Formats: sequence, C-alpha cells, structure tokens
Amino acid sequence: MLTCKDVCDNATRHIEGQSGLWDRIGLRFHLLICKECRRFMRQFRMMIGTSAKLNDLDQPTDKEIDELVTRLVSSQD
Repeated sequence: MLTCKDVCDNATRHIEGQSGLWDRIGLRFHLLICKECRRFMRQFRMMIGTSAKLNDLDQPTDKEIDELVTRLVSSQD
C-alpha cells in the first residue's frame, strides 16, 4: 500500500499520466482512505493549472493573485 510520502513523490507522474496500472490503482486506493492526500492532489492540480495560466500572462494582476490565494485557502476546507 502506498504511503502519503509515495503519493507526494509520484504526484507529477500520476497527473501527467506516466504511472503504470498498479501505481494508479494504489494511488486511487490511498486517496479513498486519506483526506490529506486528496487535498494535496486537488491543490497540486490547481497549482499546475494556475501556473499554466500565469505563464500566458506577462505579469499577474493583484486581483488574479488574490483570486489564487482565495482558491487555495478555500480548498483546505
């Protein structure tokens, strides 16, 4: 069974679709029982998506930064 550390160490591989079948099954099983890792994966996906959007911008506005902070804080609930 995967540990929380395993989930963190392999999060990028999983999100990018580079994990094998048994790794994906193990991760999903772990996420079923671990609320903290579900939160971590949700925040990690959000960070990747936001980073991609910010790369398209020259300089993020204060409003965009505030929205990002609000989303990250609200995802911890």
